[in-house]
Order: sequence, then structure tokens, then C-alpha cells
Amino acid sequence: MAERVLVVGGGVSGLLAARRHARRGAVVTVLEAGDGWGGRVSPVEVDGLTLDAGAESFATRTPAVEGLARSLGLGADIVAPTRAPAWVVAPDRAYPLPTTGWLGIPTRPLLHDVRRVIGWGAAADAALERSRPLGVVPDDATVGSLVRARLGDPVADLLVAPVLQGVYSRPLDELPLAAIDPSLPQQLRDAGSLLELARRRRRLAPAGSAVMGIRGGMWRLTAALADSAREAGVRLVVGTAADEVERVDGSWRVRAGGGTLVADTLVLAVPQAVAHRLLRELPTPPAERRVALATLVLDAPELDAAPRGTGVLAIGGVTRAKALTHATAKWPWLRDAAGGRHVVRLSYALGEPGEDLLAHALPDAIRLLGVDLPDSRVRASRLVEWPDASPARVRDTRPLPALELVGVAAGLSGLAAIVGAETPGT
Repeated sequence: MAERVLVVGGGVSGLLAARRHARRGAVVTVLEAGDGWGGRVSPVEVDGLTLDAGAESFATRTPAVEGLARSLGLGADIVAPTRAPAWVVAPDRAYPLPTTGWLGIPTRPLLHDVRRVIGWGAAADAALERSRPLGVVPDDATVGSLVRARLGDPVADLLVAPVLQGVYSRPLDELPLAAIDPSLPQQLRDAGSLLELARRRRRLAPAGSAVMGIRGGMWRLTAALADSAREAGVRLVVGTAADEVERVDGSWRVRAGGGTLVADTLVLAVPQAVAHRLLRELPTPPAERRVALATLVLDAPELDAAPRGTGVLAIGGVTRAKALTHATAKWPWLRDAAGGRHVVRLSYALGEPGEDLLAHALPDAIRLLGVDLPDSRVRASRLVEWPDASPARVRDTRPLPALELVGVAAGLSGLAAIVGAETPGT
């Protein structure tokens, strides 16, 4: 008999794992608790527009995602965003981020656009970083500790924190450098300085190519991947959550949908809290960092000129939102589809249960975009919540016999890391 594989979770990582097992001859079933595929790479309808409910771009630091998109027939639809600097809104000012940086770290601290933000003194101190011995860099060193010690608080607070806290949903001083890329601590040791590391990484991802998207939305990647999995023989089941998991006589028994499924191999592609609920043998994960995305469709001619570029990052508690993307300014295909409407997306860290985040969305958008918009300009709005915004890395992704942890269950965050884990060498 062919090996029976059961995948719990129908996001990108679950679909990739399912297709991998099916292609080697296993009989594969995927259970997805929601009503569609893709997890954070799924569509949402707002004011007649099909938009991304989660990820709206992919990082190009590796060729993994682009390679997957091309293999799925989407190569002609890979598009670059509009080239424009991100802005930062602080309590006392708003400023564009320097264009010659990597993760907010300026590769040339003495340039005018850097000095304009942090001042001459801080820029001069940062520029001397290459001349100072690096010292010991532990594998668990945080970005905050490294940047503050090497480049100073102004660089950390005004340049790096706005960029990384908007992506990783945790304070800079709690964010391990290895959480961005496990190889970065060693890369830093090899480079001998943060500025040199930033210069090397920037050279690999020059301006305008840090992220790419797919015409029509990133959700099309998941739709094509689901079709590819079906073609490989995978059975896809939506609206069915796994309720209980146990290992009996060398097999996995999973209660779901009122019945029991038996599998030789179990793949968990779910948030770590869900994985731990299903299998108490797994380590207890840290508290989840949950995020929400609020999408507004606006009638706002004031935004035609994109006064704050394609995105805004908030620092100093100026808004409940931590960041805003002016999606119709960022993606020409969406601007054309919107027909004069403007689409903005605001990202939030979830707070108290029951908080009405949509009530914050328009006031936050007004503050971050620097324009005054009455309530009547909001045509439609939608809030989508996501768990496990920044999962903890898992050292052993096969902690039990015939068990695989993939995607967020393995502590991976972002499409580049998740797809790259399924395509070694990219």
C-alpha cells in the first residue's frame, strides 16, 4: 500500500508539503479549517475588488518565490512595485526613509537623506563603525543590541525600528538577528561590521528589487499552487479542522469532521499554538503575536499624487496602526483596477479582545497620510486577523516519528523562508 500522508493546514507551506509527498507516490489529504486555501496568502473582496487578505508581495532576497511562481505559470505576471521611499511619521515630524539602506541600516551614513533624519553627529558616529572591532556576536544577539552598540540609538530608533517592527511585530530589542535570517549572525562575523554587512546585503538586493508582487494579487500564487497539488493527486478538504491527534500502533489517528482519519505520516502546517493543542508532546510555544489588517477603499482625490509615497511607518505611538500601505500607489495594476478609488491597508497588533480596530482605521490613515478625509469618503472597509505573526524558531522540525512541522509550525515567517524551506539551495 502507498504511504498515507495527512497535512493539517492549507496555507502555502501545507500545499507545498502535500504536493511534495504526492509527487513521490504517497496518498495525500489536506485538511483546512477555513473556507479557502492560502492562509495569509488568500483573497478578500472589498468594494468589488479582489485584494490580498495577507501578504501582498514577496521578498526577493532568494529566488525561491519567484521560481515557484514561474513554475506555476505566473512568470509573466510578476511585477515590481512603484519605486518610492517609505515614510515615517513620528510625534513631531514626518520624513522619508533613506533609499540606500538595508533593513533601515544606512549603508552610507553621511549621505544627506540620512543626516536629515538623524543629524550630523549621529551620522558621523555611525560612519566610524567600520573602524571599531566587532567583538563577539552571539547567535541569539538581538538587532536592537547590535545596532545600538555599533551605530547608536538614533539609527536604531529612527531608521531601523520603523522598518523591522512593522514586519516582525516585536520590539527591536527583542528581535533576534537570526529571526530575520538564521545565517545573519555568521554573515555579520564574516563582514566584521554592521555597515559592511548592510553594504553586502544591499548589493544583493539593489533599490527597487527588495520585493515583487503578482499582477492581480499574491493570492493567485496559492490558487495556482492548489491546482498544482490537485493535479499531483492531492485530496483537498476545506471547512474541516483537526480536533484531536494521537499516535496508535505506529499510525496517526486524527479526529476531524466527525470522523477519524488514519495516516502513516502527519504534517502540521498550522500556528504553533494549534500544533501544541493537537500534540501536547510539542514544546509550549511563547504567547502568540497576533496582527490584523484593516483595508479601506476610499474616494480621495487628495491621494492621487501619493503625498506619502507607497507606505508609511508609525513610531512613538502616533497612531494605533503600526504601518500603512497605499496599495493603489504601490501597485499600478491595482490602481488601474480601482478606477479612481484608493486602497489603503493598515496593520495593527491585536490588543484587548473586542477592540474595534476599524474605528481607528480612518483617523489613523488621516494622520499617517497627512490629509483630512471625512467619514463619507470611506466606500468600504474590511478587517482580517492573523495569528502567529512572529513564530518562534523550531530546532527540530521532525520531533516525533513520522511527524513533520512546516511553515509557521516550524517557526518560519514570510514567503521567502517558507518556500525556500521546500526548495533547498534557493
